[in-house]
Amino acid sequence: MEASKVKEIISEIKTKMDKAGGLKHVYFIACGGSKAAIFPGLYLLQSEAKTFGATTYTSNEFVHATPKELDERCIAVICSLKATPETVEAVKTANAAGAVTISMTGSSKTGMAEVGQYVVVYSNGDNQIYSDSNQSNSLRIGFEILKQFENYENYNAAMKAYDYIDQIIAEAKEKVLLEAQKWAKKNKDCPIFYVLASGSNYGVAYSMTFCHFMEMQWKHAICIHTGEYFHGPFETTTKELPMILLMSEGRTRALDERCRTFLEKYAENFIVIDPRELGINKIDSSVVEFFNPVIMIPIERHYVAQMAEIRNHSMDERRYMWKVEY
Repeated sequence: MEASKVKEIISEIKTKMDKAGGLKHVYFIACGGSKAAIFPGLYLLQSEAKTFGATTYTSNEFVHATPKELDERCIAVICSLKATPETVEAVKTANAAGAVTISMTGSSKTGMAEVGQYVVVYSNGDNQIYSDSNQSNSLRIGFEILKQFENYENYNAAMKAYDYIDQIIAEAKEKVLLEAQKWAKKNKDCPIFYVLASGSNYGVAYSMTFCHFMEMQWKHAICIHTGEYFHGPFETTTKELPMILLMSEGRTRALDERCRTFLEKYAENFIVIDPRELGINKIDSSVVEFFNPVIMIPIERHYVAQMAEIRNHSMDERRYMWKVEY
């Protein structure tokens, strides 16, 4: 969606919030891949907001265990590509509580678009524009909220970053292709994968494990925060276990560096995907850490896509999803 449209939406919401007594909380609600997509906006607000809080819920829990705080002073940013039933119900739940709802969705004709008070349509599909993806738009919503409610000082640097996203990803995909193919060939028959990350990249680890390994390749996978790796999971580390370390650029990189140091000593079958080596530093240092997932989700998927091709297992193939009652 055009930046001006998001700006207009948040401007209208601010007028409503000012009349209601001011913004007190922003909820980010989704499930599956969409939950990973809204994580950038959540992480941004949890990190930078000074006068209001931000929380995430999985859609069905939000419906069944709705927070009592939810009212007209809350914004609910709710995401689903098409119209996952429990996510549509989450929009209705937020509406009923008096909250202002923003439906992020893949088309203006989805069930999500029908029930949201405001609608942000994002680019998706084979010809996706990454600077207009669901991740990019959740982040844009976050930056716009910060700007209009708190006059965020790094807003201009953040908006400039969108000019670099598509170029960075295109060049990064080309750069890692041979490495990704080599990795995929080596690990195509492995039954389980560990994916480690921190900060804004934790949603990327979630995406890689839940969506790309488990849903799309039927491989067991677990996402582990690098800050939690040394509190149990590292005891399962072996030289054979395939592990992917997603480095962050920004304040939590020290957590990832500690993990990499350990892996270099005690593991062998691991790879490191580092946005610092993929051009992310074209983005201003004041906001770069918040763009980690926007760059990294397309790249980690690029790795898994090479495995899908080698295994002849389409990323679109499903065993249960959309086929049986659940």
